[in-house]
Amino acid sequence: MAAKRKKLSASPFDLLLPYQRSWVLDTSRFKIWLKSRQIGGSLAAAFEVVSDAIQSGSDWIILSAGERQALEFMEKVHRVGQIFCQAISHETGKPFVAETKASQIRFPNGARILALPANASTARGYSANLVLDEFAFHENPEEIWRAVYPIITNPLRGELKLRVISTPAGMNNKFYELWNEAPDFKRHKTSVYDAVEQGLGLDIEELKANLADADGWAQEFECQFMEHAAQVFPMDLIRSVEDPAASIGPWETRTPNPLFVGIDIGRRRDLTVAWTLERVAGVLWTREIQVMENTPFPEQEALLSERVNRARFVAVDSTGIGGPVSEYLAKRLGDFKLEAVNFTNERKRELFSRTKKSFQSRSVRIPSQPKLRDDLASIQRIVTQQGLVKFMAARTRDGHADRATALALALHAAERSPEGMGISENNPPRIGANRRRHRPLQTRFRKAWNS
Repeated sequence: MAAKRKKLSASPFDLLLPYQRSWVLDTSRFKIWLKSRQIGGSLAAAFEVVSDAIQSGSDWIILSAGERQALEFMEKVHRVGQIFCQAISHETGKPFVAETKASQIRFPNGARILALPANASTARGYSANLVLDEFAFHENPEEIWRAVYPIITNPLRGELKLRVISTPAGMNNKFYELWNEAPDFKRHKTSVYDAVEQGLGLDIEELKANLADADGWAQEFECQFMEHAAQVFPMDLIRSVEDPAASIGPWETRTPNPLFVGIDIGRRRDLTVAWTLERVAGVLWTREIQVMENTPFPEQEALLSERVNRARFVAVDSTGIGGPVSEYLAKRLGDFKLEAVNFTNERKRELFSRTKKSFQSRSVRIPSQPKLRDDLASIQRIVTQQGLVKFMAARTRDGHADRATALALALHAAERSPEGMGISENNPPRIGANRRRHRPLQTRFRKAWNS
């Protein structure tokens, strides 16, 4: 029976591609990986920490850019941990079962792996091997580095290991400095071309066409450091406008106050998001964030029409596949209350600059939600080598900054109808005999008013 078990067994590392195995099998104390997105970098990192924890009994801490990213990393650790536990049970004929929680896993030998959102206080609180995941996108990476490096290099703590992994995010951050200057690090670099050449099943041309951004492609997939990149919405600025009275909905309350809706139309693998703001005493409160994922466009149009009908003004993404949807809504409602917004680079600059000013003046309130917070924090302002200013965000399984874009569009809609125009708390709607009927003379508006 033992011989039969041995014959059927296979190494978990057989599941990895060559560049992933190269990372896992490199036992250097200090390693740094400059990598493309969507090549399985986090999976490879999970393989290393799981195999090392089981073999050596050592603890590992993973610090990720945010709470969502930390939980996503732990999902991979859980899957890899299950693979290793099954392999060990198969080889020994004895149960080898790990204890799992959402953000951690503990193996029978006592070794623990824990994933947390990164901050300097968290980093100082543990003595363990460390992975800095997507380090270029951490909030305050300089502070985190000052906190962790003395722990890792302290001989009294033992030979602790350090792994720094990231996609590039400009030249003005700690990750760029480490990649170019850190003397003791073993370097690994994997572009999307390297990954496909070594067996990754990706259609590069399709991926590049969907991104439709040469500079974004160069940074996200070719591992090129752009001249300058900065976070548009720092985390402390985002938290400054979070309020428990703001809501993601659903919101069915009728109100005399004006409502404004921003709609970001989802492309392939992206979300469609409709963000509703209510103006109350000069402050724009989030009342609903309608998220549609893998929803057929006829169903999207029905849901969007409900929100558009009750709004004072609406701004809709008309870029790419958003064009037909925005045209449909405009025909249905009339362009007196709807603007189709084409996302040129200049328009992005206008939208996100307005959003940042709204945050700084605290004239908007948003819910406190990790996905929303990470979405806003993902937007980068990039200055290219040619001096062009661009705005971009990483595409993740939670979308492509779709919530942040919908908010920017909703704020743009509110700008089209300033305070004091139309219905408000101080200017309630006229009803009954006093009702004013403003009907446009143009024929093209008639259907909108009769619907």
